[in-house]
Amino acid sequence: MKTLCGPFQLIKDQGLALVEVLIATAILSVAMMGVIGMFPVAHQHLRVGGDLTKATALAQRMIELLRDERLQALPRYHQADTRQSGSLPTDDLDETPPFNGGSSFQRWRDDIASAALSGEVNQSWGRIEVTSIDRGLLSLTVTVGWPATPTERTVQLTTFLSQ
Repeated sequence: MKTLCGPFQLIKDQGLALVEVLIATAILSVAMMGVIGMFPVAHQHLRVGGDLTKATALAQRMIELLRDERLQALPRYHQADTRQSGSLPTDDLDETPPFNGGSSFQRWRDDIASAALSGEVNQSWGRIEVTSIDRGLLSLTVTVGWPATPTERTVQLTTFLSQ
């Protein structure tokens, strides 16, 4: 006569029935499908987070370049847009100190194009707006944008500079 001391004794003596194995497999399959369904969403969020980090770093880089410029030279950057070649500021090497804004902007434009935000090479863009708030006080807004589904994404940094 078999004695039932616990659940392990029952399994050891009789084994598992096919129905029990099928039910356990079905439960495990449903649980795994939920976990597997999270991977595409996690990958998408990881890509978006990476794009935001790259765009923020690009905008911060231009803010730092602008902070190094003389305050009187900053309005030359107003409405500069990487999508419009005519909006680039022009270098003036005869000034003291020389103004290299066009070269700096061109390097920034190349960096944005090569960043491949959302995997789209040459589809990202940058724009600079310089606004005079008061005598000797300027607002600098740097925007970096890139195509994304379903809408375009942007990162915008604003800083204030004074004499």
